[in-house]
Amino acid sequence: MFKTSYICFSFLICVFFLSYFIANFNQSDIGEPILDVILEAGDLLYFPRGFIHQADTIEENHSLHMTVSTCQRNTWGDLLEKMMPQILKIAFAQDPEFRKSLPRDYTQYMGVANSDSTDPHRIQFLQTIGRLMSKLTTYAPVDSAADQMAVKYLHDSLPPVINKHEKQLSVFGAGASWRNGRVVDDKDIFSMSTKIKLIRKTCLRLVMEEDAVLVYYNLENSKVYHGKPPQSFEIPAEAAVAVEYLLNTYPEYVPIKSLPTVGDMEDKQIEIAQVLFEKGILLLKDSF
Repeated sequence: MFKTSYICFSFLICVFFLSYFIANFNQSDIGEPILDVILEAGDLLYFPRGFIHQADTIEENHSLHMTVSTCQRNTWGDLLEKMMPQILKIAFAQDPEFRKSLPRDYTQYMGVANSDSTDPHRIQFLQTIGRLMSKLTTYAPVDSAADQMAVKYLHDSLPPVINKHEKQLSVFGAGASWRNGRVVDDKDIFSMSTKIKLIRKTCLRLVMEEDAVLVYYNLENSKVYHGKPPQSFEIPAEAAVAVEYLLNTYPEYVPIKSLPTVGDMEDKQIEIAQVLFEKGILLLKDSF
């Protein structure tokens, strides 16, 4: 039986909206609490990110409390942190203005010692910096950075809970069976009319990395945080449109024959479905 806990928390402006864990404060650092409350067994206390909280157990009682934090490393700043190196690389390669030499004498009017200077050269220098910073937005690979954030989230997450019915319709319930007088395995269950859908839209991410198309997924994630490296597999670029189609049609079931394909993957819809099924990503509409 859980006993009551004494909870107090304080707010410090200097730690508002921190996106990462910091070391414990000293008691003298946190000041007086703005709220003292006793939580009973089963109670939930919510407070916004950036508030400091301190849990104590009432004397002669035993207690267990859990703190759940959200949105860590999932801020606009984190997205821009992923994006900025790519922006600069693209701008440097595509825009000659970024490759122009700096003024030979810029060190004479720039720097901390010149921060109060009204030198016209300094003013012009700062204006150029402002213009170049504005131009950077035109080279921002927002989708690529969002994919990086999504891949990180997949690696951080637990595998989805697959219920009994879903297991029967997925690779987790597949295997050799006796049907109509012969042995049938999971490779025999697909036809162009077989209806499929993703097991979860949030369990995979289609990503371009250099010249490769990768599907990241979390079905094989460890239940220990980062117990395994990020899980992914490569698919032909011509098969990417089929994965996009499954993402965009979720949660509807679609026949395998409706999967769009191009180039070398044309008329290879069943092959694409088998690969995704074997990774645990697909559900069948009807049991096999």
